[in-house]
Amino acid sequence: MSHRVRVPGGWLDDGLLIEVELPRHLRCAACDGGGCDRCDRSGALTVRGRGEPAEIVEVRLPQRAPEAASDSRPVVIRIPEFGGLPAEGEDLPRGHLLLGVSVAEEPDPSVRLLDKLERRAPLARVSSASPERPAPARRSRAVFVVSLLVLVWIALLVWLRIAGIA
Repeated sequence: MSHRVRVPGGWLDDGLLIEVELPRHLRCAACDGGGCDRCDRSGALTVRGRGEPAEIVEVRLPQRAPEAASDSRPVVIRIPEFGGLPAEGEDLPRGHLLLGVSVAEEPDPSVRLLDKLERRAPLARVSSASPERPAPARRSRAVFVVSLLVLVWIALLVWLRIAGIA
């Protein structure tokens, strides 16, 4: 998945820590929004349900060299395991988020500069309203079925012991 934000050039010059609120739908990085098999021809992927709170990414911007201050090319930051969700029933980690950062006069409304006291944070710290991902439904179902079978087996052994058969 990919997402683009704009920040003032000084933020890149200083390598500051920012917070980005991600939208519900993010552009498919495989087709750049054009539509492909990975995104079911929609060009975007959904990262959360309608009622779920927005996900927040905290990331330190890479510090630009003084001679690159006039460079207007966007910087792309790869954030592992914060992109697309795996397909239903698959036990895979989340994909990668490619965060494109370009220079503008004012930051986007979804971008906030964090307090300079927080500048010692790690390079890509990710947070969300619900920090733990729910276990995949397939694994939960398998654990439930195995537990149920073990309980039935124990109950059968107890019944055979009481009946004097075993």
